[in-house]
Amino acid sequence: MTRILLIGGGHTHVVALRHLGRHNPAGLDLHLVSPDLTTSYSGLLPGHIAGHWTRHALEIPLPPLCRTAGATLHPTRAIALDPVAQTVDLASGDTLSFDYASLDIGAIADVAGPDSLRKCGVPVKPLGPFADRWSAFVSRVETGEIPPHAAVLGAGTAGIELALSMKYRLDSLGLAPPVRVSLIERGTDLLPGGNASMRTQLERELKRAGVAIFTGETVADADESGLRLASHEDVPAGFVALATGARPQAWLAGTWLTLHDGFVSVGPTLQSVSHPRIFACGDTAHLTFDPRPKAGVFAVRQGPVLAKQIIRLAANQPLARYHPQNDYLKLVSLGRRRAVAEKWGITLNVPGLWALKRHIDMKFMKNA
Repeated sequence: MTRILLIGGGHTHVVALRHLGRHNPAGLDLHLVSPDLTTSYSGLLPGHIAGHWTRHALEIPLPPLCRTAGATLHPTRAIALDPVAQTVDLASGDTLSFDYASLDIGAIADVAGPDSLRKCGVPVKPLGPFADRWSAFVSRVETGEIPPHAAVLGAGTAGIELALSMKYRLDSLGLAPPVRVSLIERGTDLLPGGNASMRTQLERELKRAGVAIFTGETVADADESGLRLASHEDVPAGFVALATGARPQAWLAGTWLTLHDGFVSVGPTLQSVSHPRIFACGDTAHLTFDPRPKAGVFAVRQGPVLAKQIIRLAANQPLARYHPQNDYLKLVSLGRRRAVAEKWGITLNVPGLWALKRHIDMKFMKNA
């Protein structure tokens, strides 16, 4: 029996478990290590923040996936990995051995700012705790305990989606105090490095929604009532979302794996370039052969590839190569039931795109 240890319940592992459950390969001793019994799907997060989807709608339960795939679920987190001894230490105090292991433990917000910002801000990742903190904030706003003021740090796609979704949700409450949602970007432009046409569309939507935009700004201080920017501007916010890019889980630095900016460097088979018995996927991996951004679409597309690798390992067959797509359809929620799309440099903002995004997201949830 080949023992495969899946470390983390990220999107790649979810899709891989689904595929393995359909094929039921022989000769496999499969294990999943995850501190959470559910995985929150990133595609539905903006809709949940806007109030379109319930908290439950985000969740993919892991126990049924494990049962179908014949995997043993360990409800704890990994805290150390020895790729030479082929062991993983768990927070529960146990140690698991493996023939092969795959890392899909996600990433955390990369916060550049004062300690007060780290204390007051809410990282977008992991998604589940972020959604819970947002729900608690909205409940306090509804009772009149705090004003409907929120802010988002980071004006990439995720930050813009969140700002629009938060503004829509707070506006929908119909409260007397004026709603204030602010979007703060340290760079000079929204959507840094993105398509110019998409940037124009999203900036127009932000202004239409009444989101306050601050570019070329950093946070000097933060407290429970809001932010003080380096320009001395005060931004009221009882909820501060940190959509400021990704940094790796710190414990990866002690694994002896070859890393790139802290993420596990992998080749085209998704194996570590230094320790081939270790795979890495999703936000945890750096694709040395064809670098890609930390986007959920790549994590999802890696799932079937990882499942194929596991089946081939159990059968002692050569591994497949992963070919990341050169471009993909980007569907960005606009808070209200509208979306804007971009692919091949072409941007569209027309009716029906939100329904398309909903169809794609619900299809993923159903198949998961």
